[in-house]
Amino acid sequence: MGRASAERARAAPGGFLLALPLLLFFASAVLWPVLDLLRSSLGREGGEALRAVLREDRYRLALLHSVLLSAAASAGSLLLAAIPAWVLARDDFPGKRVARALILLPLTFSGVMVGFLTLVMLGRVGAVPTVARFLTGAPIGSGAAYTLVGLFLAYLYFEVPRATVALESAFRRLPRDVDRAARTLGAGRWTRLRRLTIPMLAPAIRSTLAITFSASMGSFGVALILARRFSVAPLEVYTELTGFQNDAAAGVLCLLLAAITLVVDRLLARGRA
Repeated sequence: MGRASAERARAAPGGFLLALPLLLFFASAVLWPVLDLLRSSLGREGGEALRAVLREDRYRLALLHSVLLSAAASAGSLLLAAIPAWVLARDDFPGKRVARALILLPLTFSGVMVGFLTLVMLGRVGAVPTVARFLTGAPIGSGAAYTLVGLFLAYLYFEVPRATVALESAFRRLPRDVDRAARTLGAGRWTRLRRLTIPMLAPAIRSTLAITFSASMGSFGVALILARRFSVAPLEVYTELTGFQNDAAAGVLCLLLAAITLVVDRLLARGRA
């Protein structure tokens, strides 16, 4: 027992030295900027900016749009990813690797590229309105890329692959013996889904919702391309910094975004516990 303790004591300094570069990077690239942002936002100028952000409609609407879009995108991506994640985790079929690669391909795209692809599909002369005009004589969906619906679909574009990765891993860990035993005892498909599968997957479902919600809240490139008739919080941050040189308002908006995201993540984490 004493020998093991001595070995752990000798290994501890070496482990700390190996982790030191990462700790220094975290302190300089994450911790210090966040603390500086808190310092500047909690001062007199930051207090005035906070009151302005909470008072003006455009800031409040931008935050509301971000929250609603992120919540809708996280829920929608969870529903859309469930079946492909189950198939990839539980079934073997020819071309499985190719199918997984195609599903995950949007994760390699930047937000700007996703916005451009949405324009190709749902812009004023996009593929969808062009085909609709040919079939019906009316350009159905023309300009939809610039609406909340278009931005929602663009969010789904890169959130569905993210949700698929998370759910596939969870589906792989599901014990098949439990489901097989329930089926042997006469439990139907929906009973097994309601009484066994969903409860066992509940922590993974909450984690997937947290991941996709957080990613959507911080999405900027897609909104930069598509948000013409409305705004979202990351776009307001960009506008305040580049258009008005208003660092205080931009900092307050960043803190509000971070606070909302953290609260949602903690609520979902409490459900996972």
